[in-house]
Amino acid sequence: MRAAVSALNSNLLRWSSSGRAGVAIRGGIWSIAGYVSVQLLRTGTTLVLARHFLGPELFGIIGLVGVFLAGLSMFSELGIVTNIVQHPRGDDPDFLNTAFCIQAARGSAIWIVSLMAAYPMAVLYEQPQLLPLLAVAGFSEMIRGLTSTSAWTLQRHVKLRSITLLLIASEAVAFGISVLWALISPSAWALIARTITAAALYALGSHFIAKPAVRFRLDRAAARDILHFGGWISLGTATYFLSSQGERLILGKLVTPAELGCFSLAVMLISVPGAGISQVLSQIFLPMISAAVRTTREGTVRDFAKARQICFAIGLAAAVGFLVFGKPFVSLLLNPKYQMTGWMMQILGLRLALDVFAAPLSNLILAFGLTKYSAAGNTARLIGMVSGVWIAFALYGLWHAVVALILAQALSYFPLIFGIKKVLPEVAVAELRWYGVFLVLLALASIITWPNA
Repeated sequence: MRAAVSALNSNLLRWSSSGRAGVAIRGGIWSIAGYVSVQLLRTGTTLVLARHFLGPELFGIIGLVGVFLAGLSMFSELGIVTNIVQHPRGDDPDFLNTAFCIQAARGSAIWIVSLMAAYPMAVLYEQPQLLPLLAVAGFSEMIRGLTSTSAWTLQRHVKLRSITLLLIASEAVAFGISVLWALISPSAWALIARTITAAALYALGSHFIAKPAVRFRLDRAAARDILHFGGWISLGTATYFLSSQGERLILGKLVTPAELGCFSLAVMLISVPGAGISQVLSQIFLPMISAAVRTTREGTVRDFAKARQICFAIGLAAAVGFLVFGKPFVSLLLNPKYQMTGWMMQILGLRLALDVFAAPLSNLILAFGLTKYSAAGNTARLIGMVSGVWIAFALYGLWHAVVALILAQALSYFPLIFGIKKVLPEVAVAELRWYGVFLVLLALASIITWPNA
């Protein structure tokens, strides 16, 4: 008995002395608190505007603006934050200043492209409102490009208090601005005002939350590393955007603005828990697993196994939750014009569950720098999405087109398994078993809960 207690105390001392548990817990608390607060503000804004001020048609137009800007952002994404988190030079001022220069140039380029694309987009979708909305909304990306690297450095060390408080403050002010705008002039500009206000306050505040101050300075070696790493990231995020959000660009040509508005609202509501899990993993799990990858193979496998079990349970719970409560939620909080949003949330909840399940392996792939496999997975999803949505809509209609998104998501996981097999074959074998069980449970949950939903 005494020997067992001694061994337990020894293990606890080793665990606590590393500091990893304490850092993860503190960072996790701040990450979750920040995410919940921000999403309450963002979702509250959307629901208030949808219930009292804006119809689904305007949400359809704003959905097109949002998905186009997201596309520009993801097509040019260089993974600078991820690179700073995992790169050995992530604390080097020269590396950080170079990252700031590249990020600022990228933000300006996105705004210029949005100005150039505003008129063609308005003509393509036969929506004149897209011209001014897209031109002004693109300015928020230029503002975001001026965010200080101090925010990324704090994320590297999982010191999230200052970042979280700044994010909450910027979103709270943006919430007030959007509601006030809608009271004075109920239009799509209320949502644009929220976006620009939040981006401006966060970018400005980031220059005061940590030191050293950033400067416009380029280091060739740092720039080469950032652009090399970002090349595969850009391809991966571009294909991820097209496969996960590009369906709105396709549906925008196939359905009415009101149907597109309901779909855009369903996507937004579904993204709340999904983005929260993604944020926690990127701010907590990615730095921790990156540190494990740099030190010990056993620690990497152990930490990944814990994340796998957690995300398995969360993904399954999310699927059941949306299947059961999707329709009642819409009926309770929105007016009858948004009724079809309910069944859309049920279907998209299954896609969310698959995305949550894939999140730990996606981050492990990034920690090893194997970004090309993420790009391959997103490409598989893109091919499945484009072909599935077009064929399903042409043959059956909107419901089946949305269902096709689940199948496309399921395909995207296999390239990730192939990639991790290169470095951790034991993890790849276990993942195939986990994935098979997860798919069976999702199918059973759909059969059991859908008739009663």
